Amino acid sequence: MKTPSFLLGASLLFWGWQTGLWPLAGALALIVEGSRLVRSKWDLKTKDFNRLADFCTLLFVVLLVYSFATRRGAGFILVFLQWLPVTFLPILAAQVYGTSDRIDITSRFLTLRRRQKGPKQGKGRSMALNLTYPYFAICILSAAAANWRTPWFYAGLFLLSFWALWPLRSRRYPPVLWAGLLILIGSVGYAGQMGLHRLQLLIEDRTLDWFADYGQKDADPYRGKTSIGDIGSLKPSGRILFRVEGRSGPEVLLLREATYNAYVSSVSSAWFAQHSVFRVLTPDAGEAGWRLGAVKEPGKTVVVHIPLKGGKGMLKLPTGTYGIRGPQALKIVRNQYGAVRVEEGPGIVSYEAQFGSGASFDGPPDKNDLVVPGKEREAISRVAEPLRLEGRSPKETVSVIRTFFQEKFRYSLVLESGAGAMTPLGYFLLKSRSGHCEYFATATVLLLRATGIPARYATGYSVQEYSDMEERFLVREKHAHAWALACLDGIWQNVDTTPASWVEAEGGTASFPRFFSNLWSWLAFKVSAWRWQDGDQGKGWPRHVVWLLVIPILFLARRFRTRGRTRRGKEERKRPALAARPGSDSPFYLIEKRLTDLGHPRRQWESVSDWMQRIEELVPSTIHRETLRSILAVHYRYRFDPQGLGEDERRLLDSSVHSWLEQHGSIDTMIAWSDPT
Repeated sequence: MKTPSFLLGASLLFWGWQTGLWPLAGALALIVEGSRLVRSKWDLKTKDFNRLADFCTLLFVVLLVYSFATRRGAGFILVFLQWLPVTFLPILAAQVYGTSDRIDITSRFLTLRRRQKGPKQGKGRSMALNLTYPYFAICILSAAAANWRTPWFYAGLFLLSFWALWPLRSRRYPPVLWAGLLILIGSVGYAGQMGLHRLQLLIEDRTLDWFADYGQKDADPYRGKTSIGDIGSLKPSGRILFRVEGRSGPEVLLLREATYNAYVSSVSSAWFAQHSVFRVLTPDAGEAGWRLGAVKEPGKTVVVHIPLKGGKGMLKLPTGTYGIRGPQALKIVRNQYGAVRVEEGPGIVSYEAQFGSGASFDGPPDKNDLVVPGKEREAISRVAEPLRLEGRSPKETVSVIRTFFQEKFRYSLVLESGAGAMTPLGYFLLKSRSGHCEYFATATVLLLRATGIPARYATGYSVQEYSDMEERFLVREKHAHAWALACLDGIWQNVDTTPASWVEAEGGTASFPRFFSNLWSWLAFKVSAWRWQDGDQGKGWPRHVVWLLVIPILFLARRFRTRGRTRRGKEERKRPALAARPGSDSPFYLIEKRLTDLGHPRRQWESVSDWMQRIEELVPSTIHRETLRSILAVHYRYRFDPQGLGEDERRLLDSSVHSWLEQHGSIDTMIAWSDPT
């Protein structure tokens, strides 16, 4: 069934109104409704519809992947739904400008199409469908995904629904009664629509956002929970979080995310950033960057590409960073402990961090950077005493502590129980001497403080895995790391005492499944970078989607201007003859034609044998039925036997058919066949 005149155009304009895509919606409406003004129609073949259906399927998949890669949380679903009218326009245009007002949708799907080509070809049931009403529903769904939550949306939805349902109303009831009931249902539905809106918000907050961003969390710049004291085996994920370019030298580059100065050892050990205050950074005048601190001479640079959830996230920076260049962010803040966060930005940022060994943008040390918690003092003292740290210079102290952990401890993700009355950190220092980076970083900070060196606890990531495919470094979730910061000669410097074996333990080996996961992540990254680096936070990207319509439009225009064009009301052009079937030249078809002329045609669903039996029940007993059955048996062999018939058998079939035709070709016989009574 076809929609009323101009309903599709109105629904497209309604979609453009809700999405803000007025020019695109107007163009689509002209394309769809323009078919009423064109007297010529396209004679598209089945393969043409198949190609258009495949193209629409490709657009559908590309749109889904692109939406998921460029949006976080429930946002990707809403973006995906908003562009569905563009995705399915080519196949709709093929119908409205074609000679047929229906399309066999079973042949439009690749799986069903393959099934029809199988051994059971022809036995499947076709399903012809007019696509105008489904496309109308798609427009309404897409408009609903972008509506402005005003009563005008529901009013427009009600009017369009009234317009679409009016031709389908039952004629048994008066139009006034039908319209009144529809208005009553619409009024009651408005209250339900408000309830569904609240349910949608609840689902977005509780389910979809968790699904789309599972495990992707930035560090809390105020509190850093540790796994110190946990029991069992840690299983970090290998999911790629961000990418790094420009790392040089054999040393492992550490990118800091947050810094803390207060350790609390309890049931759940954690570090805190006391009195942390974030202040807005002012961009450099005339430069696309932010200055974090002064530097005497230029240092190194590294480029980082990170996604941001909702345009917010922590920047990953090397210790000693004095400048940031490149992020298309509207607002960046920092605290006194070296944590930098984007407050207003796009979905992905790429920035260049400038850093040097003599630079530091962390706040100066204070008394909190020398505090050793009372519960940990005994264990720290028992470790520091044999190391004879007193009287050494700060650099010597750092060297002794680093050597102590490298030679006497081992890295492990398997956490053992048995601390008893000791704290988890004390058990690590005095008994197990085995743990992960959080143990080493915390113990190092407290040991440095015990010798009078200001120290803080830092968290971030280790840059260690190079991708030949992308020609850049990949940073995964399992590359998360913790280390100590020590204030030496007035500058905060990294002190990483975790045994070097941790790099090999977390590096892993390349595997076949990982190759595909890396490829998928790379494709998502490239699409996201294109989406957010084009225009003002990606607002320029919709114009690129319009170009996706160029291919189907050019294809349809070519079909319109070349072959396959016909006039309304004119007889359809003759189609080229199909290839002859095996046995199609059997003389038995002369008998079939004679029986049809005598008033006994074979029904479309009837087999030949059933047809013969039905005729035998209608005609006089004088008809040579046995001869007809023997001819039919030889015809079946000629039609379906792979070996066919020999020359003698073929001549026998010809003579038998002509003999039967001579016996049943007279006027009297024809009268007897047509009127057996």
